[in-house]
Amino acid sequence: MIFCPSGTSGTGSLNGGVTEFCPTPENPARYFTEIIVNGNLVIPPHKPPKEHIVKVTHQVTLRDVEVLPVILPGSTTPAGYKIVVSGTITLYIQYVADVLDQKVHVVHYELPFNGIIIRDCALNTSVFLIPPGDPILPDNFVAHVCVEKLRITQIDSRTLSKEIVLMLWVEQKQ
Repeated sequence: MIFCPSGTSGTGSLNGGVTEFCPTPENPARYFTEIIVNGNLVIPPHKPPKEHIVKVTHQVTLRDVEVLPVILPGSTTPAGYKIVVSGTITLYIQYVADVLDQKVHVVHYELPFNGIIIRDCALNTSVFLIPPGDPILPDNFVAHVCVEKLRITQIDSRTLSKEIVLMLWVEQKQ
């Protein structure tokens, strides 16, 4: 069985101010990275085995956002900057147990992620660092996370496979 959540819910926060938010044609992502969080999830032994998934929800939390200067050899000033974003995506999987009473159970998983945000390669430049004079520096930006894909596939009654694509991006504060 493949469960491809079209109605998943998600929120995220960093000091209560960052929410899950995807770029749009009107508000494109200039500085971003995409990361994949995949692998298997095992239902813990104290939970009953799974017959089928009822619902998957998620919550994204940013733990740390840090601007890093990149100083090249032989220089004392930054050639540019990178923004490192770290966080957790928590999955809540509601499922019907594969036992006689068929009760609904919930299992959750906390999945850490990290990414480095640099300049958009579409800007046709050989330097992918955020330039020193950019108006988003040093802290005039908001970090966002967009869950672009979240798919859970059943392998067996106790094992699930996860495929998650996250877009981490920053935009200048308005």
